Amino acid sequence: MSNIFVRKLKLTIINEDEEKRKEQYKFIRDSQYAQYQGLNLAMSVLTSAYLQSNRDTKSNIFKEAKKRLNNSNSIFEGINFGKGIDSKSSITQKVKQDFSIALKNGLARGERSIANYKRTYPLMTRGRDLKFNYNENNEIIIKWVNKIIFKVVIGRKDKSHEELMHTLHKIIAKEYSVKQSSLYFDKNNKLILNLTIESLYKENNKDVIEGRTLGVDLGIKYPAYICLNDNTSIREHIGESMELLKQREQFRNRRKRLQQQLRNVKGGKGRNKKLSALNKLSDSERNFAKTYNHTISKRIVDFAKKHNCEYINLEDLNKNGFDDNILSNWSYYELQTMIEYKSEKVGIKIRYIDPKYTSQKCSVCGNIDKENRPTQEQFKCNKCGFELNADYNAAINIARSFK
Repeated sequence: MSNIFVRKLKLTIINEDEEKRKEQYKFIRDSQYAQYQGLNLAMSVLTSAYLQSNRDTKSNIFKEAKKRLNNSNSIFEGINFGKGIDSKSSITQKVKQDFSIALKNGLARGERSIANYKRTYPLMTRGRDLKFNYNENNEIIIKWVNKIIFKVVIGRKDKSHEELMHTLHKIIAKEYSVKQSSLYFDKNNKLILNLTIESLYKENNKDVIEGRTLGVDLGIKYPAYICLNDNTSIREHIGESMELLKQREQFRNRRKRLQQQLRNVKGGKGRNKKLSALNKLSDSERNFAKTYNHTISKRIVDFAKKHNCEYINLEDLNKNGFDDNILSNWSYYELQTMIEYKSEKVGIKIRYIDPKYTSQKCSVCGNIDKENRPTQEQFKCNKCGFELNADYNAAINIARSFK
């Protein structure tokens, strides 16, 4: 079964033009009012036909009324629905659903009344109209209809904050799908999004091939090189580490500039402003790396699931598999953690193997020699002469390891 859940997000509209910003808030309120009108008119159509047919939902009168309740129904004429929101479809679906629920819960027996929608009923919006991303300050934004852009207002950094950020990262990384959601203003006049989310991991892999293992080599040129143990021609490299390192270098240079500026400011508001910018930069760098890792881990687990793997073999990075310089540029450990919990959701087991010699061992004859890797990208066995991309060769060794 799919996993659907709801999160409440506090939003604010981003617009440098304050008058246009006010107009956009008004657009939401006006659209909410138009929806309120449409909901009650649509419900009155079904109620009237229901009573007219003597509460017989199988009558032609009721069936015809239900059939005519669509986007082109004349009851919607004159209502100024919000541009791009597709309120008519949401209204007709909602009303039919609510009427059906009312019938099941005792409407015919007089135990349930007809729904009456309040003016404050949340404004329904399609999931595909909510486009999550980061802005230049690495804040999470949502592009919506009518060129409206929201910024997600994140609260204090506690456990709930971390959980929320984790969820939003997974939406941006396409691991969660946004379903129909709704907007409303709370009692403090703050804009709230009732965000409905569906996990894209729906069920375990039932067609697992016993013993089939995906080996994952974490490298420098490619964040991950993967292949199967029983058919090494089935392989893939994921991402380009140079893109990651370039981005991280840009963060590092910006940090140096801010630190230099901070040394030149003695105190007061100027210093506080620079400190705030430095903290924001650190958060931005962390969020970037986290999203990058979410994307790579998802592709690895999807590949393993597609090929019915029983295991994913990862190198035990608590040992001396990588030097400090590489680890400082990218959190391999975090990536492994993400692979682990994503694999668990789809029923694939994780095994950690000793990374020692995986890059020096020939995957054909088993010869181990540090001279087998003349360059970072090339593997050439000095015993049997076998040549292969070095990361590919290492991935084969990892896939075939058992401890």
